[in-house]
Amino acid sequence: MKNFYNRLKFNQSFAYHKLQQWLNATLPCALCDAPAIAGQNHDDILLCTHCVALLPWYTTARCPQCALPNLSGTLCGICLQHTPAFDRTISMFRYAYPLDRLLHQFKYHQQLAWGALLANALLKQLPDLPVTERPDVLIAMPMHVNRIKQRGFNHALELAKMLHQAWDIPLEIEGCMRVIDTPMQAGMDMKTRTRNLRGAFKSQPSWQGKHVMVVDDVMTTGASMHAVAKVLKQAGAAKVTALVLARTLKNEEG
Repeated sequence: MKNFYNRLKFNQSFAYHKLQQWLNATLPCALCDAPAIAGQNHDDILLCTHCVALLPWYTTARCPQCALPNLSGTLCGICLQHTPAFDRTISMFRYAYPLDRLLHQFKYHQQLAWGALLANALLKQLPDLPVTERPDVLIAMPMHVNRIKQRGFNHALELAKMLHQAWDIPLEIEGCMRVIDTPMQAGMDMKTRTRNLRGAFKSQPSWQGKHVMVVDDVMTTGASMHAVAKVLKQAGAAKVTALVLARTLKNEEG
């Protein structure tokens, strides 16, 4: 009798596994409804091969500090003349269609699964950080408490949590706080953004000698990242790396 139930339990597990494989193989693409690429987990949002290729992957040479494109892949003139407080920017995408629509759903309509999809896409491009580039700690781009109440969550923190789990790098949730609820930055130039962000961030911990990675969804002008990195370095950080899903390029601003 015991062997019979053991076989029954095995058969149920086997049947569930086969059913899950079939479901993953038949789920439609979340963007165009074509057959999607099978995911590893049952709660994956799936894309088809065409839509994966359609994502605006950022593959061109760029300035290693601000991630704006240039032909040589070396420091650009802007960073040489006006050095940002952050030392490096890592970005897998350009901020363009359809990524902009996906991020809008993620940030403003609480579609957290889109954030997971994009974070996984980033992780597949960066499966392991070299030892020399591996940070000591992760933090998310801080969001003021009023904005969190309106939106329901900090989208940058959700991304940082996924990276923390994948890389097993410590995540400091309150490592840097946004103490001034600045107006929306969209449409403002770099000078105006920088002026609005004065005194907007505050760091409690000492970051003495540490390499801090700041996670965000999009870098537009870099003003917010500069303001955060400046505060972190004033608190002793030796290096600040910006890790963003997407970089806005001048010819794609809109």
